[in-house]
Amino acid sequence: MTNKVILSAIAAATLVTSLNANTVEDKIIALEKLIKAQQTQINELKSTVEDVEEIDERLEEIETRSFTDKIQMGLGMRVEMNNYNNTYADGTDFKANDIWRTKLNINMKAKIADNLKFTGRLSMYKNWGDSTTRMVQNDSMQGRKPDSSAVYAERAYIDWIINPGSTVPVIMTLGRQPSSDGPSYQIKEDTTRKGTYDALAFDGAADGIVLTANLDKVLSGTSARIAYGTPNVQDNAANTPNQTNYAGNDNSSFDNTKVTGIFVDQTFKSLPFNNLVQVYHVSAKDLNADGATLGLNDVNIGDLSISGFMLEATKIKLGGGLDLFAHYARSNAKPTSNTGMNMSGFGGSPTAGLLTNNSVGDTESKSGDAVWIGARYTINSDWKVGAEYNKGSKNWFSFTSGSNDPLNKLATRGTAIEAYITKTVNRNANIRFGYVDINYDYTGSGSHLGAPMKITNAMGKGAIKETKNAYMTFNVLF
Repeated sequence: MTNKVILSAIAAATLVTSLNANTVEDKIIALEKLIKAQQTQINELKSTVEDVEEIDERLEEIETRSFTDKIQMGLGMRVEMNNYNNTYADGTDFKANDIWRTKLNINMKAKIADNLKFTGRLSMYKNWGDSTTRMVQNDSMQGRKPDSSAVYAERAYIDWIINPGSTVPVIMTLGRQPSSDGPSYQIKEDTTRKGTYDALAFDGAADGIVLTANLDKVLSGTSARIAYGTPNVQDNAANTPNQTNYAGNDNSSFDNTKVTGIFVDQTFKSLPFNNLVQVYHVSAKDLNADGATLGLNDVNIGDLSISGFMLEATKIKLGGGLDLFAHYARSNAKPTSNTGMNMSGFGGSPTAGLLTNNSVGDTESKSGDAVWIGARYTINSDWKVGAEYNKGSKNWFSFTSGSNDPLNKLATRGTAIEAYITKTVNRNANIRFGYVDINYDYTGSGSHLGAPMKITNAMGKGAIKETKNAYMTFNVLF
């Protein structure tokens, strides 16, 4: 609009000047004056436009700063390539090479008040070229296994300090908990500790409420937590014609599993290196499984509990630096006489109970245990080498179905060995080359359905005896 007004004024001035000029020379002089005036006006207009653009840039900067002051954003991204080699019980094998995946994390933090803060993580995890939506086992695990290009809320919780300033501050954590990527997962990943709970026992997304008491002023370096959660899983049977009441009778599809836990963390400040000791007990009551007959609601197949402890000693001053860890856990299953559909594909029975096959009445408790140890040595500022070992017994079970590890090696009923070397790219990125070799002694690793069976040659291709994976990961954290 401003340009049109200026041009109209120039045109009018030109016409008036032309009419009033007596000679060609006068007309030239008048035209020169007019051009100078026009140039002056154009320069003023440019200055005005530049001022407006500068104001817009400043406003945008202020708006961005206002947003980032409220929510701090962070980025995590991993590109991985896996090469699998499975050997079956009869000695035949199957190879799958160049399996590429991308994991994206968008991390968020916000200080709402002095005693209230928010933490969140959005995640996308997919195989390259795969953009189809797939059925996910459990909504609380979305974003933890390769799926579509969908972005999920992997974490979203509020930390509320209930009694700030007190001798024993108590923090309530509500929402989707920091229950994945726990210790000692961070040593191999070459990051800071990202999760709260022992990764041998639990690795996945979980919704719930946690109360943490900071006992440092009473017992130096000590904190204690109690946790409660329930999955609120709605079975597909709720959509069948005979299901009319979702929560008002014994056939309710909201017959929830109840999860409780207690954790005690201890650090010893007098030691010349970083350290952590954690002792815990987690119990899952009334585990559900799909009914053995299609159309039936979930059935209660029993209770599961895991107790254990872990030790970490990191940044030990030995050469470039040494990191060590050791974990031990014991699981206990108490099955009911109920059986559900065996969706795992392990064993020969169409129905299965909690660590039992199709034998109604088998309510005997089943116990298993596992150990996980590892070490990493820092050669120099660019290179680190490490190795891990874990072994699980026949009835070992862990809540690690949401692990980002494609093999879920910590659930192994057998022996797993891993070796790796890490190259630091810069302070925000690293690349890792590794090799995993898992030898299974029993079937059903990672599944709580069905009785584990000793792997024999007679099982043929019905059971995997050994899995190997040569992998590469490129990690960026910012």
